[in-house]
Amino acid sequence: MSDKSFKKVLILMFAVFLALIPILFLLSDNREQSVKEVENEFKIKFPSSVKRIRELRKEPSFHGDGEAAILFSVDKNDIDKIKSELKDYKVTRDSYKIDVIETCYNSVKKRGFDTSIDLSNEKYFKSTNDNNLYGNYIALVIDNEKCEILFLQWDT
Repeated sequence: MSDKSFKKVLILMFAVFLALIPILFLLSDNREQSVKEVENEFKIKFPSSVKRIRELRKEPSFHGDGEAAILFSVDKNDIDKIKSELKDYKVTRDSYKIDVIETCYNSVKKRGFDTSIDLSNEKYFKSTNDNNLYGNYIALVIDNEKCEILFLQWDT
């Protein structure tokens, strides 16, 4: 390969690379990281109307233990779609799951994460540890009237 043809190939490769940058940007998922995090935890897909209102991260710890909370707003029309995707995680009459969700809720409230979501709304629970069902878990509380979703995470 001569020097001229090699330079042409390099210029062509550089031009293709520059043309792909805007395409990659358009194809990327540019939603907030917290929305994608909850989707990955529950293995569901949130509609585009789900937006983060505020967030409380776990306090710094050697083990990463603690509690976290994220409050989302959602369009009223999308709530039923979310509930149908979460049907496997719905809490129905399991008093222990309700108790651990309330424990996490009260812990984040003590840390200053004040929310007006009532825990009498529909709850969804997923354990994140096979060995200790209630030691590491995530939960969602969906408020139909306020069009809000509260994500809770507990790690021990």
